[in-house]
Amino acid sequence: MILMDTVVQPFDLDLTLNAGQTFRWQQDKDTGWWDGVVRGQLIRIRQQDGRELEFQSAPGPDGVVAEMLRRYFRLDDNIGAIYESINRDAPMAELVNRYHGLRLMRQEPWECLISYICSRRNSVERIAQSMENLSEKWGEALKADDVIRHAFPTPAALAGADIGDLDQAITGIPQLPECVQSESQDISAGRVTLDGLEKETYPAVISELRKLKGVGPKISNCVALFSLDKLDAFPIDTHIGKGLRDIYPQNQGMRDADWHNWGRDYFGPYAGYAGQFIFHHTRTSES
Repeated sequence: MILMDTVVQPFDLDLTLNAGQTFRWQQDKDTGWWDGVVRGQLIRIRQQDGRELEFQSAPGPDGVVAEMLRRYFRLDDNIGAIYESINRDAPMAELVNRYHGLRLMRQEPWECLISYICSRRNSVERIAQSMENLSEKWGEALKADDVIRHAFPTPAALAGADIGDLDQAITGIPQLPECVQSESQDISAGRVTLDGLEKETYPAVISELRKLKGVGPKISNCVALFSLDKLDAFPIDTHIGKGLRDIYPQNQGMRDADWHNWGRDYFGPYAGYAGQFIFHHTRTSES
């Protein structure tokens, strides 16, 4: 067990991992430990007293993993400045206060892409099950003490997968397995690239992602936001759309594309943070 950091800026691990932006973390409610796989590393992590983060990892060196986790949980973000930037009105100030410590995460782009492909007309629980099924079927097994998890499979592994096997692994609408297979083949063949895409502009990132089968405005913006450092991305899904109409009724007649443009303009360079607060609030309020 290693103490990773005493977090000075606000960070709530449980809130962040429960906020519906990532899908393969599992928590032991008795001990508070979360286990998940990040970039091929099996991680166990928990937060003590709202500040200290401690983790265990396998198989990588602890120092290297600690730095990876700092980036993964965006502990390099100036969260105070971000919160101040999106506090444009009383409703948003209330959400920031209520969900203080919620952060976006910097996920691995390939896994993030497939997770949001699996999100089409799907619940968080079914997305998580699909991602776990894919990992157990085609990913490398990882073990730490009595915990066994699997790394997310590579594009090449899924590109060669039988479509019937993919259909059994992925729950949701019938088109999802074909989309996953097509994207795996495009990326493994180099027809579309995710490597280095975080260095490109927001329009260039969206344009590249939209080349992939099944990737529209929502999925491309989710991948840009959660894995490619485009914090101004503002995906619109059912929850965010409903939350926006509830919070800003004066804009009631706008379409999703209008809300997308309005959100990026209104909330500015950290619009994605504002969208995540709205998403989490709406989803949890409905459950």
